[in-house]
Amino acid sequence: MRSLARYGPVAPNPRVLKVSRPTLVRRWRWLVPVALLVLGFHFSPLGPALNHAFFDGVSRHPFHAKPPPPGSALVMMDDDMMKELSDKGFGFTWPPPRTTFAALIVGLQRAGASHIVMDFTFIDHSAAAEQDAFLGNLSAIMPEVVLARTTKQWPAFWDETFVKEHPAFFQIPRTGVATMDAQSDGVIRHYTAEASLAAAALPPSDSSGGLLRWHGGLEQIRANGSRVPVVSAGRYIVSGLHIIDRLAEAVPDANPAALTQALAKEPLLTGPGFDELRGRTVFVGASASGTFDQKPFPIGNLEPGVIVHWTAWTNLVENDFITPISSWYSLAVAVLVVAILALFGVQKTGILGPILFSAGASIILIGGAYIGISLGWYFQPSTPVVAAILALIGVVAETFWDERRRREEVQTMFGSYVAPEVVEMLVRDPNAIRLGGERREASVFFCDLAGFTDLSEQVTPGELLELINGYLQETSDCLMEHGAYIDKYIGDAVMAIFGAPLHQPGHALAACRAALAAMRILEERNKKLLVTHGRTLGMRIGINTGDMIMGNLGSERKKNYTVLGDTVNLASRLEGANKEFGTGILLGETTSKLVRDHLVIRPLTGLKVKGKNTAVNVCELVGEIADLTPEKKNFLAVYGEAHSLYTHRNFAEAASAFERAAALEPHDSMTQDLLEDARRFAAAPPPPGWYPTLSLKTK
Repeated sequence: MRSLARYGPVAPNPRVLKVSRPTLVRRWRWLVPVALLVLGFHFSPLGPALNHAFFDGVSRHPFHAKPPPPGSALVMMDDDMMKELSDKGFGFTWPPPRTTFAALIVGLQRAGASHIVMDFTFIDHSAAAEQDAFLGNLSAIMPEVVLARTTKQWPAFWDETFVKEHPAFFQIPRTGVATMDAQSDGVIRHYTAEASLAAAALPPSDSSGGLLRWHGGLEQIRANGSRVPVVSAGRYIVSGLHIIDRLAEAVPDANPAALTQALAKEPLLTGPGFDELRGRTVFVGASASGTFDQKPFPIGNLEPGVIVHWTAWTNLVENDFITPISSWYSLAVAVLVVAILALFGVQKTGILGPILFSAGASIILIGGAYIGISLGWYFQPSTPVVAAILALIGVVAETFWDERRRREEVQTMFGSYVAPEVVEMLVRDPNAIRLGGERREASVFFCDLAGFTDLSEQVTPGELLELINGYLQETSDCLMEHGAYIDKYIGDAVMAIFGAPLHQPGHALAACRAALAAMRILEERNKKLLVTHGRTLGMRIGINTGDMIMGNLGSERKKNYTVLGDTVNLASRLEGANKEFGTGILLGETTSKLVRDHLVIRPLTGLKVKGKNTAVNVCELVGEIADLTPEKKNFLAVYGEAHSLYTHRNFAEAASAFERAAALEPHDSMTQDLLEDARRFAAAPPPPGWYPTLSLKTK
């Protein structure tokens, strides 16, 4: 640097730049915060949340996917059933009458199902007492039928009196608890086998349950072929309705003994659609629209609740529940990992060894836990993996302690003369930047407050200084977090550069996201301003991308690393042009092209600035795609259609479309302006070669 060369080389001060070697205590000092962070993570909600996410991912993509055992089927009261019954004159609204359930049960029994597990709780009496009695008696005489209950309530028609009067029907489990235990995040992963709906369809077992080994959701089970048939309940209800009509005629009082004899005379249902259930344990659930029996499971989307009972049944048949290993073992492994990494740090072996050990330990822990789930054991890996990462950070931080101190001293010595970013680069690599000047593509960011002048007249100088410093501090931090170099402050305005002095891939996108973040920061400050001063501030931002000259500008005594060129000038004009467009963030044409696949932008018009004959297309930055409300998306779609019609000279249609857009957002000034232009041009079209352009008369 010429300003230093005039005075010859600068000799370092040994007392300032000398870095003492770390003592043993200093080498271990990172252990305390790392240990506290590991313990805090382990006992915080974040640890279980990550473990749940890991378990769910493995449940969807297991190391070894076991097929479900044979001998089961799923019968769904689905939308196909509702349509079939409606087409045949048996339509109803949900919930169906009890005769429909009776028809389904008898249809499945006559189709030869070995067990019929109904995932429906009949804990209340219906309006038709005779239907309750018929369903209760008919279900009771079929030992194949298992009905759902809560922990405290049996089906209403199997009350204590009925059970005492018909003890022969209840020598085996006839009900099972259908209540599911969701974990803290609302997802069902664990199943308690005792007295459950799944266990009631099997001989007594010693299994107490555990974490479920999943075989997929309803559609995945259906797609796996005929091993587990998934069929609609419609055909069985239709056939069953004819049977119960005959049974009701033969046994009007629904006497259990007479019903048993009458049912035995009914022929079996055979043929396509019936034979596939013969000898199978059938789980009956609901998936029709409006049934509200959708549960969150690890396997992905919401699934019918019957899936969890069927999955538990498959686990009970093969004694295949997954056993969770106590989280204390995870904490013990984490302590061991931290201890080994601490030894690396004490021995000063460099950073390669700790990095390889940390990476290897994390891979082994995650891979072992992944394979372990397929083997029936669930080790919770998040705590030891996080411990390995945190301990590695501690070791690396300590390893580079001497270098950091030296760099901090250099920055302290020279930081007052040049930008900290430039100092940082010079410390790392003095040849990395051409301070004499170079041409390179970058993105320039200008922002300015709207309404600050009026506010400054209402506050004291001290309050004004506090307000402006607070705003500049938060805005600068936000910009630098996105990779910006703060070039200068001009009152309450900020100029920043993305892509200089450091090369920054995606600098245009970073600048746009920084603009959105700055707007959010101002919104938070406005909440306080509204309370303290009864008003709010606005912000105007201009962003432009292109080639520019970058390097040192100034005198021998004072230099500033900055950028120059038409790209920079246009960015400044774009910031001011927001007043004309009624917008908050304006993008130049190149910036818009670079970010339009990642962010939502709105085309506006051509902009011709003072001193230039050529107009450039400008767009408004609206926001992130995921942040848009449905109303905003609707407005932008209508506006986009109108704008396309407008630029293609279909002015009458454009005016109609702009009217719809204006109805959605009446206060959008750009829509109103284009609507007026479209109406005017519909009456008197512009000359050939016309393109919509706004000319700025001032800089």
